[in-house]
Amino acid sequence: MKQILHIFAKDSRHFWPEILISLALVGALVWVYPSTWLSQNGLVAGGAFLPGMLEAGLLAGLLTVLIPVSWWLLIARVIHAEALVGDCQFWVTRPYEWKKLLGAKVLFLAVFLYLPLLIAQCLLLFRAGFHPLSFVPGLLFNLLLISAVIVLPLLAITTVTATFARLTLTLLAGLVCFIGYVAISLYFSDGASIPYSDHLSMPLALCFCGMVVVLQYAARRVWVSRLLLIALPILLVLSGMAVSESTVMRRDYPRASAGQEAPVQLALLRDTPHPAAAYLIRAKQVQVSIPLQVSGVAEGYALISGPFKVTVDAANGSHWSSSWQGLNGRYLPGTSESWISIQMSRAFFDQVRSTPATLHFTVGLTQVRAGNARSIPLPTEDFSVPDFGICSPQTDLFHRQFFGIACRFALHQPRLTYISALWPDSPCSASQPDPNTGVPGDAWIGSLETSPADFAIAPIWSPPIGLSNGIKVEGAKSEPRHLCPGTPVTFTQYNLVGRTQYDFTIPDFRFPSYQPDRGSFNGALGFDITTQ
Repeated sequence: MKQILHIFAKDSRHFWPEILISLALVGALVWVYPSTWLSQNGLVAGGAFLPGMLEAGLLAGLLTVLIPVSWWLLIARVIHAEALVGDCQFWVTRPYEWKKLLGAKVLFLAVFLYLPLLIAQCLLLFRAGFHPLSFVPGLLFNLLLISAVIVLPLLAITTVTATFARLTLTLLAGLVCFIGYVAISLYFSDGASIPYSDHLSMPLALCFCGMVVVLQYAARRVWVSRLLLIALPILLVLSGMAVSESTVMRRDYPRASAGQEAPVQLALLRDTPHPAAAYLIRAKQVQVSIPLQVSGVAEGYALISGPFKVTVDAANGSHWSSSWQGLNGRYLPGTSESWISIQMSRAFFDQVRSTPATLHFTVGLTQVRAGNARSIPLPTEDFSVPDFGICSPQTDLFHRQFFGIACRFALHQPRLTYISALWPDSPCSASQPDPNTGVPGDAWIGSLETSPADFAIAPIWSPPIGLSNGIKVEGAKSEPRHLCPGTPVTFTQYNLVGRTQYDFTIPDFRFPSYQPDRGSFNGALGFDITTQ
């Protein structure tokens, strides 16, 4: 233990500038980051942020990038102080025991990297209105994620490089390879592939990087360690390629048993002011957006549309099948209008554009059931929503009225929640508007994931909440709607029931002509236009 403390004290004296830079950036994050949720609360003048707020938000985002960069410098300096590459390691003749040398480096990172970050996250939780002791498991899990994604890979690469310059070149080469892999994948794909939710990446990264660090300190087998690091991304890519999209779909979205009623009904919406449209999105690729009518969702439930694929059989004998594409839409009971988009080659589109075709869709659906529902009269300051987060009214500084709400969450997104309120028909005044009349506004937020924390340097999540129908349009004139103090805002949480695949067919479909641009639709399944 004496030798560990001796090496730790030596490193602390030698690398105080790097330590000071890292601590200063972490301290700046604690000082600046609360501006991100303060700016979301509104404080706008004429639709623009007050001076300094936008800059503070950009600075907070920049700090979350600079902090890992400071760790890169700190880790490189402290590891390279006792070289592990080459045959001139002076520390071998000290003699330093490799276990104690490694222990001293781990202690250094624990004191000057992990501990300041943990304290900063606790302070941010406290400033956001959360009690840090209530989130200890999430804080520790977040540190584990940061270790697997940033710290341990940096530590492993540093142990197999001799200088900071070579470390930098290695990281840049890895970044170029990653960008190249993503670019090639996007170039050869015919659309957005389904997300592959693997559980191997983090354990493999921890195991391989941990083995490299221990192997270097124990035996200094540089090329063996380098081969292990090269094998890690190859193994991750191969593990993803080994699992086909069809296998993932059968596992995550099993077929319904015979005779089981479909949880939803999807059909082509033929009588609509916004018919199907086709847009040229690449030189040789076309996106076709098709309007759908959604009905049949049971009361008390909602549906989330997931990956889908389509098969096209044209009257002229042409046939085409898409890959699975990942999309995300949400449907409530009643009848609504949505859109689904198909990406196909321009050559095939030109073949079938002038002939009727039959479209067969297979959609992955997630059924969720309404759980706790809380209706809270909108106050004029921060308010807590149990099992959800802390919310605030977004204020128009000129009119002293609310144009929405903003919420913040500790360590991860909230559980899937449906937020609804009524925009009043009349302006807010001394006489309270009728809370039962107005234009409905709603929004979805959160997910069905149950992880104790999501990967992030800052522990506060504050995603935007855009209530629908927030703009009032009268002819060529438009103006924002406002919520009045005391307006009931309802938060309904949804719980997972199950997942399944759903098939529907559109017969005698006529592909539309090209449009000059993509228009105002996002072309994604689940983009609701009207809801009854």
